[in-house]
Amino acid sequence: MMENNSQQSKPGESQGRYAIILAVLALIFVFVPHFAFKIAYIVLAVFAIILGAVGLSQAKKANISTSIAKIGMWMGIGLIFIPLVIYFSIFFAAKSDYLRNKMSQDKVEAIKEDMKRHRDSVMKTEKIIQDTTQVQNK
Repeated sequence: MMENNSQQSKPGESQGRYAIILAVLALIFVFVPHFAFKIAYIVLAVFAIILGAVGLSQAKKANISTSIAKIGMWMGIGLIFIPLVIYFSIFFAAKSDYLRNKMSQDKVEAIKEDMKRHRDSVMKTEKIIQDTTQVQNK
């Protein structure tokens, strides 16, 4: 009779391991600058969350350690939210910088307009002075 020497995995443990593997793959895809990989990382992270939750549920039902399933699930959750927070931070920082530059440009344009009005005023005053001196010389 052959004995089965392979170790049986505990309930929820294999789902937790798969969740960790998917989360690590998603983590790798976060750094690849192609749109298809961005979609892939989100899909992998969502599946990591789902598998982690299933593993967590099975481990709780069997009243055994839930740590592997929790790690996989929380890695998936982190991979969904942390890059989104970073992307939105970069977006709002760039938008703020754009608005700051736009306001600076508006101020420069206002100063240019003031200088033009002042120059025109000075030119009119010089013209009046020239006309007055010509009339007085005649």
